[in-house]
Amino acid sequence: MDIKNMLSHAQVTSAIKAFQATGVRRTIYVQGENGIGKTACVMALRNDPQFANHIFVDPIDATQMSDGSVWMPDIDREAGVSRELPNERFGLSKTNRLGVNGARPIMVFIDEVDKAPQYIQNVLAPVMYDYRVGDYHFPEGSLVIAASNLGAEGLGDSTRAHIRSRRIAVTMRKPTQPEWKEYAENKGLDYRVIAATNQYPSMFDSFLDYEEGGKHHGKNLKTDNPDIYNPRDTQEAYASPRTFEAASDVVRCIDMLDAQTLRALLWGAVGVAAEKILTVIRLGNTLPDYALVINDPTGAPMVSDPIAQIIQVQQFVSRVKDRDEAAAVTTYVTRMARDEHKQLFINQIANSTKVTFFYTVAPFQQMLNEYNKYVNV
Repeated sequence: MDIKNMLSHAQVTSAIKAFQATGVRRTIYVQGENGIGKTACVMALRNDPQFANHIFVDPIDATQMSDGSVWMPDIDREAGVSRELPNERFGLSKTNRLGVNGARPIMVFIDEVDKAPQYIQNVLAPVMYDYRVGDYHFPEGSLVIAASNLGAEGLGDSTRAHIRSRRIAVTMRKPTQPEWKEYAENKGLDYRVIAATNQYPSMFDSFLDYEEGGKHHGKNLKTDNPDIYNPRDTQEAYASPRTFEAASDVVRCIDMLDAQTLRALLWGAVGVAAEKILTVIRLGNTLPDYALVINDPTGAPMVSDPIAQIIQVQQFVSRVKDRDEAAAVTTYVTRMARDEHKQLFINQIANSTKVTFFYTVAPFQQMLNEYNKYVNV
């Protein structure tokens, strides 16, 4: 696999938008390792103005399809013919199809397509290469996107050449920690999980990094990075963008869980990487209450542990809701002794959607003037 040809989440999304904007009716087939956000590429477009008029059907899991999942025969005895009626999951109907005035374009996402039985792949083929179900063609502006895992993962993905040649395959890489952090903050994931990934960015390495041509080629994946997915090892769970969301759900329940239950649930979500999250949680427990920092930024107690302060910076970025809170947490951060923590704070804000809260408050402007060598905002 040529790592140089692997695309980011943003690049795949841009390709989808380009096809729609220019009226290209070809299926982009997104392949990538499990849990890295392939489905999220399409779901992220729901709120994009370019797709405001689209019907977004629920993602279709090809492995769950059977006879009748794509179309069913209908007999017109008066005309003496039969025809194929599309399953409603595709968004097609008598009133929403090509050639009908007012028909709305449809965004179809077919997941795990290369794991489906061969007869399902055959039935889905016209959907992907001809944009039709039976004689129901998708309205103008519609797109069909397909996805599945990498063959190197050993999860049973395979398809025949005549189907493969009718789609445009791209390989999506695993996101970097900064790329994922932006997504995680926008989705409101728990700051302690985000802080753990910031402290241990190796959890965003890919097993491909340990293959020939990868940045860690020659190292032992099993011993050097047991946190991540290893197709050559048996793992109950592992760290990935998808499982970090599960870990975030667990941590939200922390006040109702005893320590053993918390640990067991995190291991069930992310495997051995749970210990890194638990370390961050323990350090986070030494932090002063967020409300105390907001109400008394000049008098709230400071923690001395430098890693705990990194966690605190991530807490501030995640929890700030308005300009007043932005001013308070900035005032508090200016009291931190280490310049690198202020640098981290500025960089985290610069890459956050909450930058508008901070950029207009005096304490942050003052911090920028002092530390402008670190970041361009």
